[in-house]
Amino acid sequence: MGMAWIVLLLGAGAIIYNHVYRKRMYREIDRLEEWKINLMNRPVPDELAKVKQLNMTGETEQLFERWRQQWDDIVAVKLPNVEEQLFDAERLLDKYRYRQARRLLGQIADGLRRLEEEVHEIIHEVNELIGSEEQSRAEIEELRAAHREAKKALLAYRYTFGSAADLLDVRLTEAEKQFQRFAELTEAGNYLAARDVVLTLKEELGRLTAMMEEIPKLLGECQTSLPAQLAELADGYREMEERGYILDHLHMERTLQEKREKIEQCLAMIHELRIEEAKQIVAELKEEIDALYDLLENEVLAHQYVQTEMPRIGSMLQELAAEAKETEAEALFVQQSYHLAPSDLEKYRSIEKQLHQLQKRFFLIQGRVAEAKTAYSLLKEELEQLVSQIDLMKEEHEQFRTMLQTLRKDELIAREKLDGMRKTLAEALRLVQKSRLPGLPEPYALELAEARRSLQAVAARLEEKPLDMPAVDQALEEAKAAVERLYERTVEMIEQATLAERTIQYGNRYRRRYPAVRKGLEEAEFLFRHYDYEEALRQAVAAVEEVEPGAFDRVQKLWQEDNSREQ
Repeated sequence: MGMAWIVLLLGAGAIIYNHVYRKRMYREIDRLEEWKINLMNRPVPDELAKVKQLNMTGETEQLFERWRQQWDDIVAVKLPNVEEQLFDAERLLDKYRYRQARRLLGQIADGLRRLEEEVHEIIHEVNELIGSEEQSRAEIEELRAAHREAKKALLAYRYTFGSAADLLDVRLTEAEKQFQRFAELTEAGNYLAARDVVLTLKEELGRLTAMMEEIPKLLGECQTSLPAQLAELADGYREMEERGYILDHLHMERTLQEKREKIEQCLAMIHELRIEEAKQIVAELKEEIDALYDLLENEVLAHQYVQTEMPRIGSMLQELAAEAKETEAEALFVQQSYHLAPSDLEKYRSIEKQLHQLQKRFFLIQGRVAEAKTAYSLLKEELEQLVSQIDLMKEEHEQFRTMLQTLRKDELIAREKLDGMRKTLAEALRLVQKSRLPGLPEPYALELAEARRSLQAVAARLEEKPLDMPAVDQALEEAKAAVERLYERTVEMIEQATLAERTIQYGNRYRRRYPAVRKGLEEAEFLFRHYDYEEALRQAVAAVEEVEPGAFDRVQKLWQEDNSREQ
């Protein structure tokens, strides 16, 4: 039973699908039919009628014939073929031959697409022909007006175009022939060729008009402005030579001749209407002439520099020499008192050597200025180099002087440090006296002797002549460590002795009752009397703590309270 239902359902499904698919394909046939009718109704005959208003000869006649034949072929042959194919497709559908029908509909759609393109192409070409004819007619009038204006300007202002006028005449006459050519081509119905003539004419007249605007200005520059500037440069050059300037390195006469030749070259280009090249040459010439003016101005400025700076540089060198003399005297004096490192002495000798070289160079430049055979610009360069070297030398000299002054300063600082350490040692000894100890342990006495010795070593170093500051600093470091160590040891020793004494006194209360405590305290007293305060404190604390744990803390607390009251 279930199986029958499935078969029924599948059968019903197939029938529904079949029905929907056929309907869709019939709809596609309708769409293609509509497309075919639409193509047949395109306004191609109206567009072709417009062409008939033109001169129906030559190119136009040939084009018209081609388009008409194409359209006739579409209407009489190609579209009826499509109609036939659509009938075939319907017949295939009626017979349920879906695959063949679908393939055929695809071919019909491709064919219609190709026809659509063909129709579009015909309309586009027709419009292009008609449009080019209209546009050419409008533009040729504007070009005639432009041509008339150019001829009129050439006639009225011929002198402003110089030798270029002849070639401009020729080009304008050539252009005039093109108007005739345009008329002939239009007459013969060759509108597209006539359009090309219009475009060529437009370009040529544009070029000629632009040239006619630029030539008078270019001629003005080549015939008047640039030669005048070259003459001015030549006069300036001669005048400066008369005033004693050395200008051979500029090769001015040869350079000016080159510029004149360039102007001639430029005029020849204008004559041949090579205007863009001529403009390029004029721009180059202007830059080159500006550069020549700059060179001459440079010499004038260099002359001023040499005149004003020579005395100033001379004074600088004299000043530096005087300072170097002072530094030499100072160095000799310092050398008696201080030990100078070989590198420092070398630095000073190098400064002296450099100073002699700079003086020698300055005298040479002075000689060349007096000789008047060297260009001021070259002398200026040399003087500028000299000044920068003088500045460097000043800096080195200043560093050397600072080093000498630092040596003295370092000695004073060392003496102050020695005084400070002596005070620290005296303070340690004062603390020992104040504490009234029975005597000093041997290690402490050795440390004290060591600290005293280290201070004597610093004092001895400071008395040496010449003074060796690195050695003084080394001795200072050692003394500082010894004195600081001694001071800390003093404070520690006094603290141990005081606490030992107090702990013994505190423990006395247990002497009678506890023989072990008495024995321990007697041992501590013995050590104390023999200056071993550290061991005495240890023994006393051990003896008392045995009978009264925490007793040492109480002793310490009481001692701290007494200390703070005293302070």
